[in-house]
Amino acid sequence: MDEATTGSRSDLHPLSELSEAEVWAMVDGSPDGMLLADEAGTMLFVNSQMECLFGYDRGDLLCQSVDVLLPERYRRVHAAHRTRYRAEPATRAMGTGLDLVARRRDGTEFPVEISLSPIRTGDGLRVVATVRDITDRLTADAHAHAVSHTFDAAHDGVFMFEPDTLRFSYVNQGAVVQLGYGADELLAMTPLHIKPEFTEQSFREMLAPLIADQVDSHTFTTVHRRKDGTDIPVEIIVDYPPPAQPGQARLLVALVRDVSDRLRLEKIARTQQVRVEILEDREQLARDLHDLVIQRLFAAGMGLQAIQKFATDTVVQERIIDTIEQLDQTIDELRSAIFHLAAARNGAVTDQVKDRIDQATVALGHEPTLRIAGDLESVAPAVLDEVLPTLSEALSNIARHANATATNIGIDIGDAAVVLTITDDGIGIDPTAPRGNGLTNVETRAEQLGGIASIASNPATGTTLTWTAPRI
Repeated sequence: MDEATTGSRSDLHPLSELSEAEVWAMVDGSPDGMLLADEAGTMLFVNSQMECLFGYDRGDLLCQSVDVLLPERYRRVHAAHRTRYRAEPATRAMGTGLDLVARRRDGTEFPVEISLSPIRTGDGLRVVATVRDITDRLTADAHAHAVSHTFDAAHDGVFMFEPDTLRFSYVNQGAVVQLGYGADELLAMTPLHIKPEFTEQSFREMLAPLIADQVDSHTFTTVHRRKDGTDIPVEIIVDYPPPAQPGQARLLVALVRDVSDRLRLEKIARTQQVRVEILEDREQLARDLHDLVIQRLFAAGMGLQAIQKFATDTVVQERIIDTIEQLDQTIDELRSAIFHLAAARNGAVTDQVKDRIDQATVALGHEPTLRIAGDLESVAPAVLDEVLPTLSEALSNIARHANATATNIGIDIGDAAVVLTITDDGIGIDPTAPRGNGLTNVETRAEQLGGIASIASNPATGTTLTWTAPRI
């Protein structure tokens, strides 16, 4: 630095060469309160900021004990502190680790920081105390803590990162839970460490309009890769807010929501809608069969009966009678089909379960027992669409492999879940045998609904399949 910038070295003088007025102006103009006290704690000097902080006139403080600046409850303890400081005077902060409080003339109290500096004089020990009101700082700290606590209480992840380095400067507890990393680990990372679908170039290109203030925010969906390697679908809103104070660096703020449950519910809703459309088609088909086809078949049969008496040939008469019987049988089969279509529309789920069991009884060689607890008819169609094939698959596996003599089926419908339990007394599952597609299908059906399937098997007691899914 040159002299044009800093001024001449000859302009600098030791403090001892300054006039008394200059020294006084320097001390009195300090933004912090300053006082000089003897070793007994009597104030010998106070600056103007002390008057502002405590509401006293300077003359009211001089020759008074510093104890008048403390709440009465602290004065005895302060006397002990003063005695210890006199024994080992040193420049240091007063009450390190303590919350210091001062008292104004009107009795109000406020938090302070106090620094002490000893001075040895011919008249004995003198102590310079610097007093700073930290009310605003503590208020700001409390506000920052409240904001941080609010962020940590949120289930969504909150990430702040620098636009240049992309390094995270803040993550909340929601981000820690979402990703499985510790906060310290995340603060050493960037968004690229958790976004497998982005390169640095594509990510920066996406952020460019935001950083250039061309848009207020940007919303997109992607996946985040957790520490354990699993991917979760997320919806992200990125903002680039102005700094809270002039001169502060601007940070990008990302609010991240795990949308796994929402996507699963949307999938179930789509499945239910398809089922409703199928059932509506079945209902229309049932009406058409009943109103059109059966009536025409019935009319054809009546017509054949009317002309039967005019047939003189025995062979012709037998053919007419056989055709009428076939028409009657066809009408009966159509009526049965219409009944089953209507049952599917009207939610006769228990009958469908019993039909599946009846179909498996011959192959099993015994009749399974059935227990239903709860309202099976209230279970969502999308769930029932997986329960019924799971039941058939399990019974088919028992018939082919278990050599069982008894099978028990339980369906429990709770407030939140449907639990299908199928137990047999067969030979169990050989753990060394290749795994078949049947068990895999059973597990997949549960997982697609957000549920789980488990199998417990023992040659001595048989096998139990427990299949659980949400009832929504």
